[in-house]
Amino acid sequence: MGSRHLLEVDEDVLELIVKLLNYSSIDSFNEDVRKVKEWIMKQPHFPEVMAHKKIQNFLILNKGSVEKSKEKIENYYTVRSRLPEIFDNIHPKLSYMENVKASVFFVPLPKLTKEHYRVFFYKIRDAQLAEKVDNVNFVRLLVNIQEIRMAEDVTYGDVFIFDGKDTTLRLMLKATPMIIYRTLIVIYKQVFSNRLKAVYIINAPPYTEKLVAVLKSILKPKLLARIHFCGNSDVLFEKIGKDVLPICYGGKEKSLEELQEMLHEKFKQREDYFTQLDRLRIDQALKPQRVKNDTMFGFPGNFKKLEID
Repeated sequence: MGSRHLLEVDEDVLELIVKLLNYSSIDSFNEDVRKVKEWIMKQPHFPEVMAHKKIQNFLILNKGSVEKSKEKIENYYTVRSRLPEIFDNIHPKLSYMENVKASVFFVPLPKLTKEHYRVFFYKIRDAQLAEKVDNVNFVRLLVNIQEIRMAEDVTYGDVFIFDGKDTTLRLMLKATPMIIYRTLIVIYKQVFSNRLKAVYIINAPPYTEKLVAVLKSILKPKLLARIHFCGNSDVLFEKIGKDVLPICYGGKEKSLEELQEMLHEKFKQREDYFTQLDRLRIDQALKPQRVKNDTMFGFPGNFKKLEID
């Protein structure tokens, strides 16, 4: 049952994914990584030369497109200055994280699916406390997890599992269009380019349609079709696999409590890394040109619906 690492990735996974992206070899893939790195080194306003592993993940998330990877890396550095309400005071060692940890289970599962997707599990731990936690802090947790993934994982695609058993109407109403927009459209899509493959919602309360109504105003039909409501966790055995799922849901993996402890232990191990991330701000005075889509950091009155490939 026990998985010793927070994120388990077999040695051959990167090679398999590179082939799925139509590269002839790892060498040809790393040649594109080199091109992106050379471009980064020529950007006077960037605060660092990005690590090789992180560039690899940007290239994977952008389906091997060098130009799209450049655009998203630009966004990655720019967003830290443009959304200070999220990226200021985001370090996981800060006190906000204790309330987040106590109020929700939100963890990546250690094993990848057979399709090489990373599964995330979300469940309310303490509804009363969760109602008091600022939604921005949940977004910060998502960003911090993604930073760990960019540094250590192979980010080919994501699957989310939401257990709505202890979700309250008040919590549902906290999912405003603004927070969904900034989480899904700005951070999840425009910065990290995450590829959302499926969302499974189990034990959904009857008022879930209120959240679905909000999502319908934002998401395109293609993405809405990837959201599946399941009466219980049995369907997950077929779609995800028992080896991947937590033991508390009939699987063979560690419990949500154990996985949550592993995640926060990882945050502690990576404290210096997050301190370094806190300093990542672009130098506007040295910036040669504006971000291609500078309006993406706002909240336009009539924004286009989101489509995540």
